[in-house]
Amino acid sequence: MFAIRALALLLLTAVVLPTLAQDKKKEEAKFDASKMLGEWNITGGKKMGKEISDDGKKGNYTITKDKITLKEDGKDLFVFSYTIDAKTTPVSIDMEITESAIDGLKGSKAKGIVELKGDELKLCYEPMDGARPKKFDDESCNSFVLKKKAKKDD
Repeated sequence: MFAIRALALLLLTAVVLPTLAQDKKKEEAKFDASKMLGEWNITGGKKMGKEISDDGKKGNYTITKDKITLKEDGKDLFVFSYTIDAKTTPVSIDMEITESAIDGLKGSKAKGIVELKGDELKLCYEPMDGARPKKFDDESCNSFVLKKKAKKDD
C-alpha cells in the first residue's frame, strides 16, 4: 500500500513540477509595458523593406505611459498616442499621430507589434491605416530596433 502511494506521489510530482516551472517561465515572459518608458535610440531598421540610412538612425524615441515622441535633430517629428494589447502574440500596439511636423499626417493611424527584450525594443507597424504585421521581418512594414538610453545619475 505504501509503495502505491509513493509511486502515485512520484508520478504526481513528475507531472506537477514541470507544469509549475512552465507557468513561472510564462509569467516571466509576460510583456511589461512600463519597461518601454524612457528614452530610446534607433540602432537599425527598415522602411517598407529597405534598410534605413545612417541619417535615419539619428532619430530617437521618448516613450511615456500614453505617448511616443519621435525626435530628429532635437525636434519633435511625430507624437503618437498609443495603446498596447499584451494578450496578443506578438504584442500589439495601436498608434495615432496627434502631432506632426509633416502636414496632413495628424490623425493617421498605424497598427503594429512590439517586442521587448532587456534594453532592446522592436517596433514594427504598417503606416497609414495598413493591416497589422504578423512578424517583425514583414517587408511591407516600417520596422525599428531601439536601444534604451542609460539613465544619467542625478
